[in-house]
Amino acid sequence: MKSTLAIFALSAVLMSGLILLPGINMKSFANPYDQGKFAFSELNFVAPGLKQISTEEASESDAPVKNVTFVAVEKNLTLPSGQTIAALTWNGTIPGPTVRVTQGDVLNVNIINHPNNTLIHSLDHHASVISAVPNFGPINVSDSKQYTFVAVQPGFFKYHCEGNAVLTMDQHVFQGMVGGVIVDPQVGYTGYEGVGVENGTNALTTTDVEPDAKEVELQFSEYYLDPSGQYDAAAMFAHAPTASWMNGIPFGYDPVITKTPNATTLFFKVGDHVRFFLLNHGDLPVNFHIVGEQLDRVTDGSIVSGIGKQTYMVGGSNDAIVDVVFDQPGVFALVNHDYSQLFKGQAGLVVVDGPDNGTSKVLGLTDDANPSNAIPPTGLNSIPVKVKPYMLGTPLAWNGQ
Repeated sequence: MKSTLAIFALSAVLMSGLILLPGINMKSFANPYDQGKFAFSELNFVAPGLKQISTEEASESDAPVKNVTFVAVEKNLTLPSGQTIAALTWNGTIPGPTVRVTQGDVLNVNIINHPNNTLIHSLDHHASVISAVPNFGPINVSDSKQYTFVAVQPGFFKYHCEGNAVLTMDQHVFQGMVGGVIVDPQVGYTGYEGVGVENGTNALTTTDVEPDAKEVELQFSEYYLDPSGQYDAAAMFAHAPTASWMNGIPFGYDPVITKTPNATTLFFKVGDHVRFFLLNHGDLPVNFHIVGEQLDRVTDGSIVSGIGKQTYMVGGSNDAIVDVVFDQPGVFALVNHDYSQLFKGQAGLVVVDGPDNGTSKVLGLTDDANPSNAIPPTGLNSIPVKVKPYMLGTPLAWNGQ
C-alpha cells in the first residue's frame, strides 16, 4: 500500500510540473498524418541553470546532428522456449535499436506512439542532460513528441519508456521498451598495454593493443511473466525473474550446451581485440565474466576502473566497456556470474578460431557470421565484422503510415 501511494505521489508531482512550469508552449494537433508527415509539439522550456536546445538551434550549430525516430509498438513475441510475451517495444524489437554518436553530437529525438497501440508511452534518454519534465512526459496513442539534446558524456546509455508519468514504468521496461545509445569519446578510444604468455614458453610478454577493435554490445535484463506472457509485477517486486536475457533472448548465444533453438555463438579469431559494450537494464546486478578469459581493461564512465579483472559488476541501469584480446583458440562463455541469473538465461558462447578454424570444425559450425543484435553500429575505432540477421522481433521501417 505504501509503495502504491508513493508511486501516485511521484506521478502527481510530475504531472503538476507539466501544468505549472512556466515557459511551456505545447501546440496540439488533430491529425498527425496530414501530408504524410508528423507535426511535432513546439517546445520552449526555460528554467534557471538549464538551457533547452531547440531543433532550430541544433540545425544551425557546427556539431553533427543525428535524427532518430522511436516508434512505440505493442506486439506479441515468442521466445525460443515457447514462452510468449505481450511485448512493448521500440521499433518492433527487444531491445530497441542501438544509436551511436560521438561526444558533442546533437540528437534530435522523435517519439511516436503507434496508432494501433492501446497504452500511453514516453521516452527517457539517460544520454541526455535535459529536464525530465516535460521532455519525458506521456504521449497518447497516435500522438508524438520531439526533443533535442547534446551527447555530453561518453559511455553506453540506456533509454526506456517511462509509461504514463512513471506509472507502469516497470511494466513497460520489463516487457521490452529499452535500448541503448553508444556515445564514443570525442578523441576516440585509446590503446593499452596487454600482458600475455609467449608462445611455447611460460614467459610473460607485453604487447601494445591498438585502439581499433571488433565490437560487441551486450544488453542485459530480466523478464517477469505469467504463463500467458503478461507482466507479473509480484515477481518483479520479489526479484524473482521468470527468465534473464542478453539482447532480449535467454541463452540466445548458446546452441551447444542448452541447445536453444536458432541460437548462434559469437565468432572471433585468435589475436582479435574485442571491445564489449555492456548495459544493464535490469533490477539485478550483472557480474560480467568470460569463462577462460580475463578482462584486460574495464572502463566505467570515463575512468579506467580495472586492469586484468576476472569479473566486473554492472549495476542496474549502468554500463561499462570491457577490452579483451583473445590470445588462444577455443570456446569461451559470456556469463553473469550470479548463478541464479546465469541459469535463467544470461550465458552465451564465443568461438575463437585459429587460422585452421579448428574450433568451429570440432563444434560442427560452418557459419562464422556474428549475430546482428550483438554487433553495434560502427564508430571511429570499429573493425567491421560479418553479421547475419538475429534478434527478437522484426525491425519496423517507419514511413508514417
